[in-house]
Amino acid sequence: MAAENASDEYKWTDVDTAALISWRSTNEGMFTGRRNAAQKGFEEFIKVQGLEGKMEATKIKRKWENLKQKYKELKAPRTGVSTEGGETTAASWKWYGPMDEALGGRPSISPPVLVDSSAQDVAVVSPPSVHPSTPNLGKRKRESEWQEILKEIQEEEERELIQIEREERREREAIEREDRKERERLQREERKEKEMLEREERREENQEREDRRYREMKEAEERRERESKAREDKLLDVLKVFLQKK
Repeated sequence: MAAENASDEYKWTDVDTAALISWRSTNEGMFTGRRNAAQKGFEEFIKVQGLEGKMEATKIKRKWENLKQKYKELKAPRTGVSTEGGETTAASWKWYGPMDEALGGRPSISPPVLVDSSAQDVAVVSPPSVHPSTPNLGKRKRESEWQEILKEIQEEEERELIQIEREERREREAIEREDRKERERLQREERKEKEMLEREERREENQEREDRRYREMKEAEERRERESKAREDKLLDVLKVFLQKK
């Protein structure tokens, strides 16, 4: 189940396709036609490419069969096929040269003839090929074309990776900015709350001092009143004694 999920998530790239064509051509001897030979062959490809857990042999086999079918269709197109509608041709399909190298096996493959319906003349469209009399030169030319295709694919993937890294960096920076703003906002709120608590504590302390001062003043006033009353009572007692003596 894990392998199936991984294969569903893995994105097949042009580099994988190029590697499959090259490897399948080089290891033709592994595909003898015997039972399970193709399965084992494509499983070996998975190991060589380090795709264990990412891709299944059945899907790679289907990919190869699709490439082979497309190559055969372009190699021998139907008579009178038009090119004005933007249909794929041997010249425009980037895998025609590598597949011709893998399946044709010789530089003598004749290019397909396609009829341009917008013109009266017959236009011959062919993939890069070499003259049969110069097989070594043709082989080197095809190898050079193959290397050029791989180089273009790798450069395109590198550009895509650079773009992805730039977008990820911008996203990280945006997230960091938002996090920094959120932290600063929380810090400001904490400072405000702390200052508010400190002001409240100061107000409570001032109120306590005022209450204590009021109680002290009240107690002092009551004490003075008691002392004054005590003096008055004492004076009255003295007057009463004096009057009684008279």
